[in-house]
Amino acid sequence: MPNMNDEAQVTETQTTTEARERAGRREQNKAENRTALLKAARAVFAEMGYGAASVRDIVRRTDLASGTFYNYFKDKDEIFEAVVGELTGELLKRHRGGRGSATTAEQFFRLHYAVYFDFIVEDAELLALARKNFTAIRTLLDKPDVRALAQALNDDIRGAIASGVLPNVDVVYLAAAMAGIAFEISVVMVAREPADPAAAAEFATRLMMGGLERLPRR
Repeated sequence: MPNMNDEAQVTETQTTTEARERAGRREQNKAENRTALLKAARAVFAEMGYGAASVRDIVRRTDLASGTFYNYFKDKDEIFEAVVGELTGELLKRHRGGRGSATTAEQFFRLHYAVYFDFIVEDAELLALARKNFTAIRTLLDKPDVRALAQALNDDIRGAIASGVLPNVDVVYLAAAMAGIAFEISVVMVAREPADPAAAAEFATRLMMGGLERLPRR
């Protein structure tokens, strides 16, 4: 004769498993929808620029219903910030394997600038995004994702000073100078045709090296 407790346990286990599978599918669908929206937004911002683009333009590039957008993002500002945040995260990963391995000051600067400029130019869509959206990107420089880039640069400079690669100068000033040079030169670089990241990195590196020995020591 069947044990009622055993049958109940089997039913409960099946129900729990099915609930977990449904929850897993929902989470997967949510992740896929968010990815689709970000991919579409990146393409739209690259083609139209932040100012001209609308939420409707973004949603039209997906198979999603228009109202679905607002399950993931509040407005155009928020999805633009998310697009820039994704790109910043990838750039941060590349920097981790770059300037921190430098054994000379020149190599430190060159790796910093080469990673940044090459990243912008290597992908046609990203290059277009940069060309059309620098003003909008500039407004995000104090956002957490972008600040993480600045913090990583500060940390790498401190490490380079500790190891003797860089002289003991003001870390915050040097990081600000390096970041500012990178951003402003990239604005000019992407406006040129063709964009030349090697020339941009060479110019920025030489500029830093020319002034490094004149900086006040701490």
